Amino acid sequence: MIERQERTALLILFLVFISCALFTWIGDGVGKGPFAQNYTSESPEGSLVSHQGIVQKVTATATGGNLILDMGDVSIFIPSPAAGMANISSGDFIHVYGIVQIWKGKREILVKDSGDISIISVSRGKNLRF
Repeated sequence: MIERQERTALLILFLVFISCALFTWIGDGVGKGPFAQNYTSESPEGSLVSHQGIVQKVTATATGGNLILDMGDVSIFIPSPAAGMANISSGDFIHVYGIVQIWKGKREILVKDSGDISIISVSRGKNLRF
């Protein structure tokens, strides 16, 4: 038979498990928006930021299948798993969530997941068929 202290411990463990599951579920529903700050040139390294603007240039890295988006004021680095899902062209107006990092002395935003990229509007002439 289970003693009173053991039942109490099991109840506490169960409540902790339910609380963690509930907070995870709520957190997934809320997304990154409430936690991200708008990117500025003063955003600290490692901070979660959001940024939107027009893509000036799209460059594929020489190795690895990564993408680098030049947004004028900052570069956006998209690693290969997310880059494969991103259909972004120069002139597109996009919104991203990512982490500020410094690479070779330059600030950039690291986007880890394709779900953190939203194409708000595509450049004129894109996806036209003749």
